[in-house]
Amino acid sequence: MNLTFQIENQSLESFIEHWSQRYFYGAEEKYINNIGKPLTEKSRLELYEWKNGSKISKKKWDSVVNNYPLTFSGDLKERYLNHNKSGGAIWNIFYLHCLNPQEWPIYDQHTYRAMMYIKTGAIQEIGTTDMKKYDSYINEYIPFFTSLGVIENRKADKALFAFGQFLKIAAKYA
Repeated sequence: MNLTFQIENQSLESFIEHWSQRYFYGAEEKYINNIGKPLTEKSRLELYEWKNGSKISKKKWDSVVNNYPLTFSGDLKERYLNHNKSGGAIWNIFYLHCLNPQEWPIYDQHTYRAMMYIKTGAIQEIGTTDMKKYDSYINEYIPFFTSLGVIENRKADKALFAFGQFLKIAAKYA
């Protein structure tokens, strides 16, 4: 027996409303209290703890300090969207988001999965190499996110994240 399911929303607005209400990540106050403000030692720590989903180990914290300065005056794209530079793709992209959340949407396995399902109707996983992650962020995700034309980026981030989490579970049954 082959069982299938279908996901329908009447509009983009209803999709975002529905799925953003199902978002849960934990320690949301660490994000809310610090995003969109100049980075400080405390805010950087709290934002990366939020992204990490828990306290950060000494080794990870050393990496954060070394890779994500409180201020950056160079070419952000050259430094943080480049697979030849230090730091992992997802955390580098998150740093860009911390510096300018309106320009750089959050990106991870869940938002990628949601995007691909919306675009293709298939549940697909994010690439395993940083090069693939950067390529899909720059050439697929940013244009996709921009095409949504949403005013509340954070609400769209939440909706895509929650929908992507759902798809990860649904993949077992699809």
